[in-house]
This record gives sequence, C-alpha cells and structure tokens, in this order.
Amino acid sequence: MPTSTISHSTSASQRITLLSLGVLLGCAHSPQGRAVARRDLAPPHRRAGATFGDSAPAHAHGDERVALPDPRAAREVSLDGMLAYADAHSPVLAVARSTRARVHAAHEAASPWSPHNPELGVAAGPRFADGDTGVDVEASLSQRFEIAGERGLRIAAADRLGELTEAEIEQIRWSVHCDVHAVFHETLVARERMQLAERMLKFQEELLRMVESQVSAGETAPLSLRLAQAEVAQARQAAVAAAQVHRAARLRLAQLSGWPLDPAPNPSGALDAPRDPPPLAELVAAARQQLPLLHAKVAAVREARARALAADRDSWVEPAVGVQYSRESVPGSGAADHVLLGSVSLPLPLAQSNQAERARSRADVQVARAELDAAHALLAGSIAEVHSQAAAAAERVRSYGSEVLPKIEESLQLLRRAFELGEIDLLELSIGRERFLRIQNDALAAHLDYFVAIAGLERAVGVDLWRDEHHEQAAP
Repeated sequence: MPTSTISHSTSASQRITLLSLGVLLGCAHSPQGRAVARRDLAPPHRRAGATFGDSAPAHAHGDERVALPDPRAAREVSLDGMLAYADAHSPVLAVARSTRARVHAAHEAASPWSPHNPELGVAAGPRFADGDTGVDVEASLSQRFEIAGERGLRIAAADRLGELTEAEIEQIRWSVHCDVHAVFHETLVARERMQLAERMLKFQEELLRMVESQVSAGETAPLSLRLAQAEVAQARQAAVAAAQVHRAARLRLAQLSGWPLDPAPNPSGALDAPRDPPPLAELVAAARQQLPLLHAKVAAVREARARALAADRDSWVEPAVGVQYSRESVPGSGAADHVLLGSVSLPLPLAQSNQAERARSRADVQVARAELDAAHALLAGSIAEVHSQAAAAAERVRSYGSEVLPKIEESLQLLRRAFELGEIDLLELSIGRERFLRIQNDALAAHLDYFVAIAGLERAVGVDLWRDEHHEQAAP
C-alpha cells in the first residue's frame, strides 16, 4: 500500500461517482481483481458481529445474521436490529450508494475503442479548360488511432474511481453506524430521565395529598399547601419536558436509520455498565489498518495517480490513417481520370500536449498525498483525545453508581417518612428531593457523556470496541 496520497479538485460526490464507474468497468474486464480490492477495503464493522480484535473474514453486505426488524410489528428494537435496519434503509447511505451510477458512467465513457469518430469528406466542383467545363469529384475517409494504450489507462482510472467510491461509501456507512450507536444510547438515557421525572411527579402528587390532609386537620399552615401545589406543577412540567426529549431522541433515531416516524423506534434494554476502553496503542494500531477514512484516502491516492497516468498518455500523438478517391475530368472530351490514394498524418504537438489536464491531475496527486499524510499524522492524537474522554466518562459513571448515586426510591421513602414524623418540614423535604434529583440527573448526564465518548472512539478507530449487552441488570 503506498503511503502517498493523491487528491483531486473534484467534489466528494464526483469522486464517488467516478469511482463507481471504475468499479463497473473493472467488473467488465477483471471481476476477480475488483472483488479482491473491495475485500481489502472493507472495514471490520462490515463483519457479522465483529468487535475490536476480531479477525473474522469480512462480508460484502454487512451483518447478514441479524434479521431486519419490522417497524409495524416491533414494539421494541435491539441495538443490533437498529444498526441492521439503518444499514439497509438510511437515507444518507441511499444517497451515497447512488453515486455508483457515476462509476458506471465513467466506465461507459472509457470503454469505446476510440474516442474519435471516422471523418468522411466529399468535394465536387467544375473544371474549366479551353472554354470547356468538366466536373471533378473527391472523397476521403480517415480515422485517428490511439497507439499508446490510452484506452487501457482510462479504464484503469475508472476502476480506481470505483474503488474510491466504494471506500467513501464505507466511510459514510461507518459514520451512520456510529451515529445510530450514539443516538440509540441517547434515547435510552432520555427514557431513564423521563421515568425519573414521572416518578418525581408521582411523589409530589402523593405529598400534595398528605399536605391537603394536614391542612384540613389544622396540623399545618395553608402556605404549605401553596408550596406543595407549586412543586406538583413544577414536577408536571419537568415530566412533560423529559417526555418530549425522549420523543425527540426517538425521532432522530428514526431519521438516521430510515425508520418510519409513526411509530418511532423504541430502543430495548437498559444502560450498559461502563467499561474502560482498550489500551491506546492497540487502538491506534487497529485504526491504521481498519479506519474507513484511511482506506478512502489511500483510494483517493490511487485514483488520482491513475488519472495522472491517463492524462500523460493522452498527450501522445495520434496518427490518422485514411484513403482518398479523386475523379478528375478532362473538359471537352468527356473522359475522366480516377485516382486512389492512401494517407497517413501526424499532428505536431507544438501548442497543445494536454497540458491543462496533466497539470490538474498532478496537483490532485500532491493534494491527495498531503491529505493521506495528514490523516496518518493526526490519527494518534485524535484517538488519544477521545480515548481520554471515554476513560474519564467511564470513571465518572462508576463513581456515581457505586459511591455517590443514591437509590431514588429508597431516598424518597426516607424523605417521606421524615416528613410524616415531623422531623423535617415541607421546605426541607423540597430541598432534599431537589438534591437527590440533581444527583440522579448528573449521573444520567455522565452516562450520556460515556456513550457519546465511546461512539466517538469507535468512529476514530473504525471498529466496534465490544458488543453491547443492554441487559436490564446491566444498569447501575
């Protein structure tokens, strides 16, 4: 694999299209070669159930062992099912895969045996001599030929465009995979927050009934009733807001995956217990082999170099071979002479030698190589940053789960019991409840940061770190 990269001035979509054309031409001329290239470029996330360190062979079309869920029948959907559905129905992926049509167009453009059509010329006119007139007729047919293998290099450039298109599709595919992974967990966290808000509302309503009984019995001042009513109103609006956040997360998941909005997907399972990410050195080594971004950069180098070779070869002279027929009349006699000639002509490349395309393609090669070098240079640093974030987020979650995070039901029951016994008043109960609620929300925020960091780390490495279990007992 070359370490240099080739960049070009075409847009990402144009390059994807050209690459697709190259793949189609390659299929027509060398099916086995193209299949090998696609296997080499396939990142590990295309393997069935692949995770970090897995060495199973890559599949061409994702995880075939996961059945696609039916949006009309599924009440809940697992992470594996959501990822499989997104791989098949994501609108972003549908657009990316449509660029293969441009590869087909590139192969169509490169496949004709000659880019030049034959030229037919006809001339006729009178001949004047000694007061008599005759008619002369000339006809010629010529064809320019490429003699330096230009067609083969154009087809090779289309093949390289196909490889680049597939690599860029894989890059987008992995990005969708990571986005779905992150939003799936975001939805689980939003569900936990919604359930917490509902529990707080229920607690406040129970407390309001207690205060109403106390006010009716003259055991407390009416001001306590006003405070309890305000707390219920606040808890109710918090529950509505949490439900809306949960609904919005489900809708984002539907948009990413192509799932119908009604009903929006409902992720199953509970929040996974945090895990420390694998060692940084192992992740960097894996990314250098598996990251779709690097595969796309390498493919861009190959495609730009193939275009540069084709542009250089197109500067060679193209001889024209032809035949010419002449009928020369003899005025007055009615006789005519017939002349048949063969011709060969060569253009003189004094002004034009395909300079513009050659210069553009060489510049694209330099840019692509610089982009690949930059990607390699920045890889370790970008992975180190998200690795640190993931490790810190995992530690935060563990700290809340095992040291600080209280059990909400037990805490609320203790507050209620203390209020019933007169050990604390309503204001002190509200302060305690608010403190417990804030700690719970902070813990859920730590969970969200952890899942986002893990998704970012997987995006930077190019492979799932491990399989998510999402068992109910996994949540702290």
